[in-house]
Formats: sequence, structure tokens, C-alpha cells
Amino acid sequence: MRALLLAVAVAVGVMEPFALALPARAAADFDSAYVFESAYLSGLAAGDTGTFAAFFMNTGNLPWSIGSSSQVNLGACRSDKITCNVESERAAWNDGTWPSSRAYAPQTKVTVSSGDFTSFFYQIKVPVNTFPGTYRFNGDLVVAATGVPVHPEGYYQDVSVVAAGQQAPMDLAVVVTDANGTGGPNDVRSTFTAPRLNNVSSYEVQRHNGACPVDPADPAFFKLTTLTVSPGQSGTYTDLDRPNGSDCYQIAVKDPTRGTFAYSNQVTASVTNSTIGVGFTSTNAVLTHANTNAPGRLFTGDTFTVSFTLPIKLSGGVIRFADADCGAPASQAGPPATCGPGMSQTIGDVTCSVTASCFLSLDNKTLTVAVSSAPNEVAIGTVSGLQYPVTVIESHGITDAGGTPWDLANSTDRVIGPVGQ
Repeated sequence: MRALLLAVAVAVGVMEPFALALPARAAADFDSAYVFESAYLSGLAAGDTGTFAAFFMNTGNLPWSIGSSSQVNLGACRSDKITCNVESERAAWNDGTWPSSRAYAPQTKVTVSSGDFTSFFYQIKVPVNTFPGTYRFNGDLVVAATGVPVHPEGYYQDVSVVAAGQQAPMDLAVVVTDANGTGGPNDVRSTFTAPRLNNVSSYEVQRHNGACPVDPADPAFFKLTTLTVSPGQSGTYTDLDRPNGSDCYQIAVKDPTRGTFAYSNQVTASVTNSTIGVGFTSTNAVLTHANTNAPGRLFTGDTFTVSFTLPIKLSGGVIRFADADCGAPASQAGPPATCGPGMSQTIGDVTCSVTASCFLSLDNKTLTVAVSSAPNEVAIGTVSGLQYPVTVIESHGITDAGGTPWDLANSTDRVIGPVGQ
């Protein structure tokens, strides 16, 4: 660092009397002089920690006092060495002990009188997956309360990062499938290739709730399993029966010498059609087209749709309705209205491929029924015919992919008609 300061001093002398743009400085009461610093850090790998120390003398008029307006910090500067009191270019290396992302450390001594000196200690932690190379920490003293530089000197210290002893795979991929025939496509299969030069064979498959990216070292990552995979070979693990939502997956490899972890690329898996924790219910039932032959009742020429929470498996398909002879239901969730003395509802069936044409949407979550002939009335109520609105009271052959029947009691909408409802 001292050679750099000499070069700057020579440059300043050559440039005089030309104006030299310098950052704003504190009042003359604040001044300092560089004394010495600890050795650079070398041989660190991702996850390793280290400590820097720098020493400065108070050459100003005011004492530096911790917790007061005259406290002095070792602040972060940019690589131009004159732009200070900014977020450090190495903020990701903060191990959690820095005062802020703008300052590495406060003065160590409680009070530093003029002519005395103090140290500034700060710790760093090499972020995971940091590439080998040299990384510089630029800084200078600043007044803690204002961020104004005390005496710009171009302080810096370097960290030399080496490759971790064990590498994590960088080709992790996931696919959502139905591996066990339970709960629909809700199984997440992870595949990766073990790095060829590794001499370990243990690979942790980890999952974090929510989409990527996530801090790889976040303790909320859950270890699903440890796979034994030989160098250069493929590893596979299937995370079974996940509920709907997104999860972040990664592979962690422990270096047995350092005790640190290397982490793979992260991949988000989104499960959208799992039946785990999801009831097979209808959420929207609408008469989209009304017939003109028997207005006001379910009849030939009507078309209605029913949307579900999960993909539908259609096997024949029979829908039984109760009509509104006793009045309309209290809500779209049903059930049918209670009948008064001497009154009863008409009950009738619409059967796919018999009295109606039935087909599914591209995502298999919406059933469209086009009534092609009069419903089969199994009980005649107060008035003949299925008067709108009609309520679904029973079904057969309409299930989710796992065979779970239509849960009518918990459906939010199972009432159809008149048109638009």
C-alpha cells in the first residue's frame, strides 16, 4: 500500500498547479496517519474465514471517542480509492460482524487521543462458489456519524482464494413427474453428475421451501438424503409426494479436510397438479348456453361447464341434479333448498356419451357438458322437468387422477343456471 501512496504523491506534485478533484474531507480537527496493517490473507477457499487488522494514528486535534460524534470507522471505498462511505464491493464477504455494508470496523480503543493510535479489526468470510483469484478490500478512515473521510490514503488489503478441495456438480436438473402413481405429478426427480476430479463420493440432496435463488448456506435448507456417487457418474434422487408450490433444490458437497461445503447450481421445481393436501372440488359451475325448447329448465341444447381444483379423470361420467321446485339453494355451494309440506324436487341424471357430449380442457381441470337429449328423470317433483337453478347432488365416473371422487360437500360452486350462473 505504501508504494501506491508514494506514486499518488508524485502524481500530485507533477499535476500542480492543475486542479485535482478530491472528495470532501472532514474539518481539520480530524486527521490521521497510516501506521501498519496485518498480512494479506492467502490460501482461503469458499466458506473459510479470516481477519484483517489496520492501524492508524490520530494526528488531528479532536480525540476519537466510541459512541460519540467523533467516533472513527474504517469505511469501505470503491476501487478508485477515493469514493468512500459507499457499500463495499465485497459486502457479500461480511461475516455478520461489520457495523454496516459501508464500514468494515469501528476503532478498537474507546478513546484515541491526538498522537495515539488504534487498530481496526474486521473479519471476512469467503462466499460460497467464489472463483479462485485475488480479491481486494479498499477502505479509509471516515467519521462514523457523517461518513466524511478523515485523511484519504488508499488503504487496501487482499485475499487470495484457492479452489476448494471438493467441487459441487454444476449440472443439477429437476423434473416433476408421477413416479409412484400417488397424488398425480408431484414427485421431483433430481439428477446430476459427480465432478470427475473429486475424491469424495457423498452428495447431499437439499430442498428449501420457495423458489430459487436462495443463500446456499441458509440453514432452512433441508437435507433429503445423502447419495453415494462415484466421480464422473450420475446421481438421481426422487422427492416423493410434494404438495403444490415451488421448492429450491441444490447439491452440497463437504470437503473432509476443511469441513466446508461447496454447493451446486440451484433449480426450482414447481408442482401444480398434486392432489396431496388438495380436495377434489368444483370451484365454478356455469350454464354457458341455454336451450330454446324448454326455457328455464335443464334440457336438450343446454351447455354448462364445471371447473375443478385438480385435473379430472373421466370414466363414463354421470351427474345427478336436484332442481329448484322447492326454491333456489342458499348459495352456489348448495345444498338444494329444503322442501315444504307437499313439495318435492325433481331428480335427474345427465350421462356423458348417452344424454350429453362431455370433453375436458387442455389442462384437464374444466369439464364441458353439452346436453344432447333430455336428462333421465329418476324422480318427478312438484313440477315436471329440472327447473333452474339445478344443484349437483351426486356423481359417478368423475374423479381426480388418483381416483378420488368429486367432493360435493366441500365444493364452493355446484349450482348451475340460469344462463351465466
